Amino acid sequence: MKMAKAKKRFKLSRKFQNLLMLLLLVLGIGILVYPDIANWYNRNQHDAMHQEHNANVAIMAAEEIEYQLNRARIFNDNLTGIHVQDPFVPGSGSVRSAEYYSILNFNGLMGRIEIPKIEVSLPIFHGTGDDVLARGAGHMENTPFPIGGYGNHAIITAHTGMVNMRLFTDLYRLTYGDRFFVQVLDKRIAYEVDFIIEVYPHEIEVLVSYEDRDLITLVTCTPYAINTHRLLVRGTRIDYEPGMADEIESVIEPLNLRLVIVMGFTLLFILIILFYRRKSKKAAKDEAHRRKAGQTTKPARRKSND
Repeated sequence: MKMAKAKKRFKLSRKFQNLLMLLLLVLGIGILVYPDIANWYNRNQHDAMHQEHNANVAIMAAEEIEYQLNRARIFNDNLTGIHVQDPFVPGSGSVRSAEYYSILNFNGLMGRIEIPKIEVSLPIFHGTGDDVLARGAGHMENTPFPIGGYGNHAIITAHTGMVNMRLFTDLYRLTYGDRFFVQVLDKRIAYEVDFIIEVYPHEIEVLVSYEDRDLITLVTCTPYAINTHRLLVRGTRIDYEPGMADEIESVIEPLNLRLVIVMGFTLLFILIILFYRRKSKKAAKDEAHRRKAGQTTKPARRKSND
């Protein structure tokens, strides 16, 4: 009787262990794949935002588009000197005017930044506040709007290392000659990387403008999770040709290699568990058969000499 109760308790304990193992497995997989799933979700949200924006632009009159762009040009022309602050240090810059937020503001969206090599397609918002950088890329205040034009040097920034979005996490992979694209209204401009540098937050002299050049610099924190420096990737404008971005996008691998590796190891781990469980059940079954056979086989009696 006592042995039966002990076996029952053992079975319950065994079931609990299996359940605990399964929960830990699910939790571990969830932690590993969450960044990829969250990034995929946010990319879909950004794509939906872009599609809505493009649909609104498509029905705008040409005069309205030109009026909005002209307001941005006037703002850019009135900028003088360097008024750049560190985008990741709140309150380090000057106070922005209400006019800034009213220019190129279409339901809160200014435009779009695309970096095909690292599969980045992000909305550009006004400013660099925490609420902005938690949703996408921010246009640094008191720098020209990213609409092109000689003498302009726009600054676009985004975070690195966020769990739910990659943003500019892979910006370090860009090299000289890589291209990125900025779209504002119906205007799409191509830039080619010509300068890459890591600086301290206060070293802003590299963000100067040149009268004969049209520049955009992409800014993010570095090194990863330490963030003591800023990675600056500058691009100079080149002629945009239709299909230029599509040609680059065609060489991007459609599958997330990290996600494939995680899922592959997970499947292998599950198969190993199933294999050993089946082997254990078979061994237990064989042992039960042997015990049953031993109980049914009675030992032969010795003959008496009497």
